[in-house]
Amino acid sequence: MDERTFATLELPSLVALVEQRVQSPLGRRRAAALLPSIDPREIERNLDLTTECAAYVQAEGGFGLAGLADPELALARLGIAGTSLEPQQIAHLERLVSTGQQTRTGLAAAAVARSYPTLAELAATIPDLRGLLAAIQGKILPGGEIDDRASPELARIRGELVARRARMHRTLLGMVEEQFRAMQEEIVTVRNGRFVIPVRTDSRSQVPGVVHGLSSSGQTTYVEPLPIIESNNELVRLREEEELEIARILSELTGALSERLHEIRATAAVLGELDLVAAKARLSADFHCVRPRMSAASRRILLGEARHVLLEEALRPSGAAVVPISFEMDDAHQTMIISGPNAGGKTVALKTVGLASLMAQMGLHVAAREADLPVFRQVLADIGDQQSISANLSTFTAHIRNVAEMAERVAPPALLLVDEVGTGTDPDEGAALAVAIVDWFRRAGATTIVTTHYNPLKAWAAQNPDVVNASVEFDEATLRPTYRLRAGIAGASAGLEIARRMKLPEEILDEARGRIDRIHAEADEYLKKLKASAEEQESQRRALEEERQATAEKYARLESEFARREAARRAEFEAELERVIRELTTESERLLEELKDSTEAARARKAVLRLRRAAESRIPGGPAREPAGQPRPLPPRNVAPGDRVRIRSLGKEGTVESVSGETITVAIGALRFRSRRDDLDAAQTSAAKPPPSRPASPAPELDEALETEVNVIGMRADEAQSRVDKFLDEAYLGGAEIVRVVHGHGKGILRRVIAELLTGHPHVASFSAADPEHGGAACTVVRLRAD
Repeated sequence: MDERTFATLELPSLVALVEQRVQSPLGRRRAAALLPSIDPREIERNLDLTTECAAYVQAEGGFGLAGLADPELALARLGIAGTSLEPQQIAHLERLVSTGQQTRTGLAAAAVARSYPTLAELAATIPDLRGLLAAIQGKILPGGEIDDRASPELARIRGELVARRARMHRTLLGMVEEQFRAMQEEIVTVRNGRFVIPVRTDSRSQVPGVVHGLSSSGQTTYVEPLPIIESNNELVRLREEEELEIARILSELTGALSERLHEIRATAAVLGELDLVAAKARLSADFHCVRPRMSAASRRILLGEARHVLLEEALRPSGAAVVPISFEMDDAHQTMIISGPNAGGKTVALKTVGLASLMAQMGLHVAAREADLPVFRQVLADIGDQQSISANLSTFTAHIRNVAEMAERVAPPALLLVDEVGTGTDPDEGAALAVAIVDWFRRAGATTIVTTHYNPLKAWAAQNPDVVNASVEFDEATLRPTYRLRAGIAGASAGLEIARRMKLPEEILDEARGRIDRIHAEADEYLKKLKASAEEQESQRRALEEERQATAEKYARLESEFARREAARRAEFEAELERVIRELTTESERLLEELKDSTEAARARKAVLRLRRAAESRIPGGPAREPAGQPRPLPPRNVAPGDRVRIRSLGKEGTVESVSGETITVAIGALRFRSRRDDLDAAQTSAAKPPPSRPASPAPELDEALETEVNVIGMRADEAQSRVDKFLDEAYLGGAEIVRVVHGHGKGILRRVIAELLTGHPHVASFSAADPEHGGAACTVVRLRAD
């Protein structure tokens, strides 16, 4: 980085904006020396300070540094042995030390330190000067006078002076009254540090004493009467003693300050830095800036809606607004060619990127909506007409000299900004030179941004995938630039359109059009078509984005409506369920009260079960009947009604009543059981017998839908226990005598938890493992209690 680049990017004007916002000479001196840093840690610390200070200033208003005087002269005198400071200088240093101690204490508070840790860390470096402050505080009055209480001796001397002056004043007034005819005025005054009375010159002999002068008219003589000469002498002596005591006090205070000179300088340095940081924070607030994200590893540049702060400051009095630019370059694209019409904003785009980079590395926030920036070791710029008559340099010569120096010095990570690269000479040679210059910087690894009107340079950029073409917009309808930067497409120069806007005669424009080289004209026309296509795509993109947002909003509304309706449905379901359960409970209690014997109790339990199932079927979304387990393959043999069969799982024989697919209903005595085909064996006698008649006495009927086997293989232990418990309730109420629980072998966990459930279960009379041919240890046969 060099002074020429700083001047080109108007860094001094930026520093002036910061200086306008400091509150003390300490901060002004720090602001004047403000320069970009290349140390990533220093940059991050400075940005932390600015960010925290912006919040602190908004919440607390600042550090109270307004009114601090410049202490440099006083501090320089403190370094000279035998020198005493003036009272006003001591008062200024007292204010400096006092402000430092208040700042140190205020930022050290626990709540403040948690909210502003970097500020608190900086304030903690202020030395503890409370002892010095106690020694000097209150001895110098705000006007620079020594306070009477600065020492007991001074208080005594001044007390005597006051008393003696009062006595002398009364004495002189008495003389004036006695000699009133000789008095010019009835007053007492002081000449040469001594009390005198004004006497008319023609009556001078009437008042013996010492003459201390005449008035300008000569009509009044100031006389010190003889009786008060000794008193005046005493006043002079007391005043001399006062001056000696004041000199001693000043020397003592100067000595105390001199002993802590290094710490006072440290205090001044920290307060100066805090004042500068507060000025940065105010600048950030005034221009609506954001903290940039800095990276020493990546060279990505992202500026979202960035503004040039100096241009914005210049436009504020007129009420005009800066058109923001959005700018992006990633690690794979470190060269950008910006083209477009004259006065379209190309140079402003260059300066905006350059100034934003310098601001970030100075610890300033950036005037943008968002910002990602690398830490550049160099920022080099060649912008504007730098011809010099005294140095015998033309525009082109000055331009090439600057580019040559940049090429010699460049050391990435570096940001190179070149305005109108290769301009000022023959267009063909200039275009070739421009391509060569940009390509050289690209291969050198520098982040390079240039502006151009050369079509060959635009074409070269389009042919290199790591180079970005960009353009500033030009409104063909109004023939005016929009100042917006568009990436991905080169721009036409629009020189003839601008000339028309500047009211150049049409004859000249027509002749110029006729002289344009056909290839160049076609290139410009092609660029215009590309621009129109890009604008159409952008318009479609915006339309799609608006449609996407509308769809998202509609989806959100539908989702909200669905949630509302689902909540209403659930509330309705829960209310209906509660009502049905109340009815079921009431009916159950009524039935149970009417039970007379165990047979009626069994029938009542079946009625309760039917009521519960009916209730569940009436409720929308109610619980579904659980599956009874996975069927096993059936043996390929026929079974017909009237066949005698043996149910292996029960160990009982019965007569087949009906066959429905794979389900076979078997009558065993007064009970009917539904069994699967693979659980049946042929009985000893297979002759068909009519089913026995049911006994006349009431007996518990087996529910037609009753399952006598439950399969819990694959369930968790708690799920299996719950399922088996419910299954036992249904089987018991249905009048079953023997049921099977299929749990599989596995690790034995399900077998163990099922056994724990069956042990002591109120419906279980006994249980055991099934026969080896009927499942063995993988199945438990349960005998239920009789009513």
